[in-house]
This record gives sequence, structure tokens and C-alpha cells, in this order.
Amino acid sequence: MEIRRLRQIACTVIFSILLLLGRIIINKSELIQLSFKVQFVIAILFLVYGFALALWEIKNDLPLFWGSGSSVFNIGVINSALIIGVSIFFFASNAIYGLCAFGVEVTLYILISMFEWK
Repeated sequence: MEIRRLRQIACTVIFSILLLLGRIIINKSELIQLSFKVQFVIAILFLVYGFALALWEIKNDLPLFWGSGSSVFNIGVINSALIIGVSIFFFASNAIYGLCAFGVEVTLYILISMFEWK
């Protein structure tokens, strides 16, 4: 496994932990009022998109932050690591679901990253 893929895995873990912690804080303040089913569907959509994006990034040998964009503050990152973190955010309707999603998704991401997909 290349160093670039290890950095991608590290970014996935970091983004996921930050979004999971943010979601736990939001859950305590009850800011998100979506039903569980809606959150689950959104999470599945982000999960499928994130893993498809991960395979595409590996197949095309893209750099770590290939999708950097500009915004008002001239920052922005779009890559599979962030999309998978967003998926975990929506799975985390409570802390247990979020931790389970974190474990499963990061493990699958590591397994996908270990193989050559060319």
C-alpha cells in the first residue's frame, strides 16, 4: 500500500471522528429534526457514493485532495474520505449507531484501499 493511500485512510478516520463528534453534540442539542428513516436513506446514499468515489480515486491514481475547490474563504475539500465521513454523520442518530458505522465504514475503506483496482 502506498503512502498516499495511508494518508487517505488517515483523512477518512480524522474526518469521520470530527463529524461523529459534531453529530453527537448536535444530537444533544436536538438541532436536526429529521426522522430516522430519512437520515438512514441519506446515509446510505452518501455511503454508496463515497465507496464508488474511493474506487474511482484508486483506479485513476488521484492525489489526496484532488477535488479541492474554492469558496468564500478559498477552502474546500471533496474526496471519498469526506463523503464517507458525511455518511457516518447521518448514520449517527445516536452514539452507538455512529460508532458502529465508523468501525464498519473505516474497515471497508481500508480493505478497498489495500488492493490494486487497475
